[in-house]
Amino acid sequence: MAHSISRKELKKPDEFVSFWTQLGSRISAHRGKVIATGVLVVVAGGGTWGGMAWKQHLVITETEAFSRIEKTTLAPLLPEKGEETKSDDDEGPRFKTDQERLQATVTEADAFVAAHGSSDLARRVLLIRANSLLRLGKAADAATAFQQLSQSEADKDMRLVEQDGLALAFEAQGQIDKAIDVYNTMAREAQQVGNFYADRALFAKARLLQKQGKGKDAEKILREILDKMPKTSLRREIDDRLAALGDQ
Repeated sequence: MAHSISRKELKKPDEFVSFWTQLGSRISAHRGKVIATGVLVVVAGGGTWGGMAWKQHLVITETEAFSRIEKTTLAPLLPEKGEETKSDDDEGPRFKTDQERLQATVTEADAFVAAHGSSDLARRVLLIRANSLLRLGKAADAATAFQQLSQSEADKDMRLVEQDGLALAFEAQGQIDKAIDVYNTMAREAQQVGNFYADRALFAKARLLQKQGKGKDAEKILREILDKMPKTSLRREIDDRLAALGDQ
């Protein structure tokens, strides 16, 4: 409705008044449109700020809920009779046993997912939950949880971590062949991310083969790790296991 006003246009006071008079007349003529536009601007602005405030509130709430899970997971156990209690341990939850602490972690994780299932932190919480279930001895539930995570995981590195948990859950159930299959998949997929976790996957596979009495197959895989990944951080463990296989 209004163009920019140059210094020439403001040379004379009557021209200045005339300009604003004309502008006022145009606003009056289109009063309905101007009001509607003003309302839209206010509503849109309020909606934007309202949305930002709501998102900020959600982030704070999610962070606090996740913090409770972390505090529960890392909470110290109550001291045995006669043991001294450090003053630093007085804050946050405390549990009598590790099992009690793990169960509390699962409960907190379930509450988080129920309230913040679409949060970016939800997958991390589900991983903590799956690991807690495994440590609780609930291998079948843990296997289901790890499998669901790995099947929907977009991050290749995290998928390897979740598959490792799945293999351990299968092993805990005595399903050694299934665990070996998972480690085989891990080793193949690890090649896509610079062999990250490949040595651990193959080492775990060798361990399970040895557990099945297949010492020669286990030794072959261990030597393969040393040949293909000579800088592996598992060299000491591999040497020890090779020595043990040689004594059999």
